[in-house]
Amino acid sequence: MDTTAVRRARRWFWALTATAILAAGRLYYGLRSDPGPATGIFVLGSFLMLTASVVQAARILAALTAPSRLRLLPRRAIGGQLAAGSQNRRAARWLSRSHPSKEG
Repeated sequence: MDTTAVRRARRWFWALTATAILAAGRLYYGLRSDPGPATGIFVLGSFLMLTASVVQAARILAALTAPSRLRLLPRRAIGGQLAAGSQNRRAARWLSRSHPSKEG
């Protein structure tokens, strides 16, 4: 990620964290109020807002703290060379074995 994207992601993370805190407060207020249809809608809206903001903030945090994907790959696997080679070896082993369907 470039610097602008990282700054934007951090800004969204903190905005979503603040939204989650406010939604948790609204949910607490709604759960303590008298029961009724309006209270149910208020609680449902607060719960949905809390859930959505926590999930999005967690996704952003995971993306910001994840290691670079290129460092996780072995050196030979860059460019797909290792994956293609292992599939070819596996196919060659399978063909070299005697199978009941080939022996006729």
